[in-house]
Amino acid sequence: MTLSALSFHRVAALALAAVSLGLFAPHAAAQARSLDGVNFTGPLVTANPAGVPRGHWYIEPYLVRVDSDAGYDANGRRQRSSDSGAWLTVVPIAYGMGERVTAQVNLSAARADAAGARSGAVRAGDTTARLQYLLQAPSADGTRPAISVALLQRFATGSYDRIGGNPLNAQGDGVQRTTFALGVQQVLWMPNDRPLRWRGQLSASPAPARVALHDSSVYGTDPGFRGSIARGSLLGLSLGAEYSVNARWVAALDVTASRESDQHITGYAPGSEGLRSINQRRPSSSSVSVAPAIEYHFSPSLGLIAGVEFSVGGRNSGAFVSPQIALGMFF
Repeated sequence: MTLSALSFHRVAALALAAVSLGLFAPHAAAQARSLDGVNFTGPLVTANPAGVPRGHWYIEPYLVRVDSDAGYDANGRRQRSSDSGAWLTVVPIAYGMGERVTAQVNLSAARADAAGARSGAVRAGDTTARLQYLLQAPSADGTRPAISVALLQRFATGSYDRIGGNPLNAQGDGVQRTTFALGVQQVLWMPNDRPLRWRGQLSASPAPARVALHDSSVYGTDPGFRGSIARGSLLGLSLGAEYSVNARWVAALDVTASRESDQHITGYAPGSEGLRSINQRRPSSSSVSVAPAIEYHFSPSLGLIAGVEFSVGGRNSGAFVSPQIALGMFF
């Protein structure tokens, strides 16, 4: 087992242990507790399993910077690479359609840069839609966990092939990916009567349909290429926690892990003696990251979160540092 695979399984084991402790530990209900005056925006990464109350909106625009100057090889060793980066805006918009149903769409745009070059302009990225059903509603004090299932669909709205001479113009991956997710959220009351809210999400995506590729693409194909890529299945796990210091300040942390099975590119590209066949298999990849953050709440319906997500391990994947800030607005 490689170092990165060990890291992935270690994160999974720790997350499942935390879920088990939260779900099956006896509820300390000797005295009534209230979440009145307690505010959370949610941590940076892990999705909200409790959803949005019926008839209300939650909008949380993010400004994100991503930088990378290294990657992880097949043995999980960190290797230096050329510098690259991007500015991104991501806007999750969630609406409570019913007492148990929440619909959400994530819109995104980015401008990439590397070695002094830039993408042609700010370009739209891929779009994700999410439909979530609440299986179990939380109790008033949060000690009974919220449990939900969700269906996510990613749409290839960002450019990914026919990108001409500038590879930075690719802001999507071309994949129409369907994902299934199970989420849990619970409040644990600390001995000082301040709440710690944790949440977790386990997601799985089967291998999507092949994506046709033409000319230069985000997958490194050459001009004149004609073919396709078969992306792999995807497994993701994230665990987040928020500790309420007081009504305004909250400390947050996410730990995430993901693994994608191997990819397969086939097709033809121009060669010195006519067309040459391309048959390339890319091995599976994995990534583990951590995202500490701080929240500040102006009011119960308006909160700011700022933090940084950074990779701590992986295999056949990029190493990155990603500072980000978001404003959560409840209507």
